[in-house]
Amino acid sequence: MSNENKDQFGLLRSIFWPVHRSEVKKVLSMLLLLFLLCVSYGVLRNLKDTIILTAKHSGAEVIPFIKVWGMLPGVFLATWVYTRLRRYFKKENVFYILIGSFIAYFLLFAFYLYPNCEQLHLEKMGSWLSSVLPPGFQGFIALVRNWTFTSFYVISELWSVVVLFLLYWGFANDITRVKEAKRTYGILNIGSNLAPIMGGTLALTFSHSLSLPFLSSITDHWNHTICQLMILVAVLGFASMAVYYWINRSIIHREGQEVSTPSTATAEITPSKKPRLSLRESIRYIIRSPYLVPLAIIVLGYNISINFTDVLWKEQLKRFFTDPNEMLEHMNKITVGIGILATVGGVFFSLMVTRLGWTFTAIITPFVMTTLAVGFFTFMFCGDALMAVSSALFGLTPLAMTVYCGSIQNCLSKASKYSVFDATKELAFLPLDPDSKLKGKAAIDGLGSGIGKSGSSLTYQGLIILLGSVALSTPYIAGILFVVLLAWIVCVFSLGKQFKKMTTGEQVAASAQLAEVPQ
Repeated sequence: MSNENKDQFGLLRSIFWPVHRSEVKKVLSMLLLLFLLCVSYGVLRNLKDTIILTAKHSGAEVIPFIKVWGMLPGVFLATWVYTRLRRYFKKENVFYILIGSFIAYFLLFAFYLYPNCEQLHLEKMGSWLSSVLPPGFQGFIALVRNWTFTSFYVISELWSVVVLFLLYWGFANDITRVKEAKRTYGILNIGSNLAPIMGGTLALTFSHSLSLPFLSSITDHWNHTICQLMILVAVLGFASMAVYYWINRSIIHREGQEVSTPSTATAEITPSKKPRLSLRESIRYIIRSPYLVPLAIIVLGYNISINFTDVLWKEQLKRFFTDPNEMLEHMNKITVGIGILATVGGVFFSLMVTRLGWTFTAIITPFVMTTLAVGFFTFMFCGDALMAVSSALFGLTPLAMTVYCGSIQNCLSKASKYSVFDATKELAFLPLDPDSKLKGKAAIDGLGSGIGKSGSSLTYQGLIILLGSVALSTPYIAGILFVVLLAWIVCVFSLGKQFKKMTTGEQVAASAQLAEVPQ
């Protein structure tokens, strides 16, 4: 039987489980490994935000400073450490060393750094900086003053960069051939969408419903919550190391593959990797193509919009929730909602694209963000005027309505991102020729990461420094946000027309070629 015939499945099997019997053990184990790592990140992501938002002398204004002055150096340092470890250790051992290091830090934070934060934090330096720097630098001062919380935020975010991208996907690419990856990576992505549901549920359970007996001596409720969640992350981390060990012993070695050296699978997958383009090269390449320009603006639009709204929403959470446990509970519920909606959206994506078209599917994310942003800013700016209306209709204060509008927007926009935005973006590259597809994707992904994320954080920093606070910069952020959203929507319609024209042209050409074939 030829390989072509072996790769064929029935209709339902090809949609839901395009896996050969010989691959089942590997796919399920890799799915479990990704699930454990993503659940851990889901727990860490909400906890790090809650810790930094509810800290003394801190708030949402510190987040843009951490992303620039904490995350960027942290990513470079983590990448350097990873490359150094790879020189001296096998790839399998590097996995254990890095996961073990993360677990050790999280346990150290829970049982030593956080309980002693009053003695460890740089209060005198923070007071001195406050006396010599303008009010707009309060975010930077909080970053320095609460250095243990800053380190927890950065290292929690590095879990995504180091563990998920470098360790997991590097390992997956090493042991997966291209043909197999095309069939099975979609299943892994569904597993990563389901992980937030489990992560949020476990975090809620360990925060409220479950109390570990050996932690009964910890009287502070918030410290108790942090300890339980870090123990949960440690257990998940050790479980992921056990699964990784089993994969290497029971699957990789049995198949005769060597992960630490370039294998056949790596050799096959290497040519398909994106070329690395600098920011300047990315902009030049995109400008030359009328098709790539709107696609780049769409990707930029999402990254800028989500970073802008995220900080504003977290500032409202800071004002609304005085108890960190209540804030964490609220954020974990949103995480569960994101996982559910992203999974449902992913299941129905193909149906939406085929029945309703690319443009309709691609417009869902900016439409949701724009509509809910109107409600968010309306209650934020017109709170006093809407006090009677919000109390009569919903029984809530304008601040509560602002928080809930922002929460719904955060939930729906991130669920849309994971289910339809990423998929429509990847679909938009398909009509391009192979060279444009490869270079265009590298340029747009690099531009979205370079300008979208860092640029929005730097913009926030500039406005906060000039105006003094997140609250005073909010009207300007709102203006920039709606301009970005409008440009995003216009570009969706523009790209949709080009996409339809190019794909229709391909279908007509294919039909013409078929008609010329002698019957």
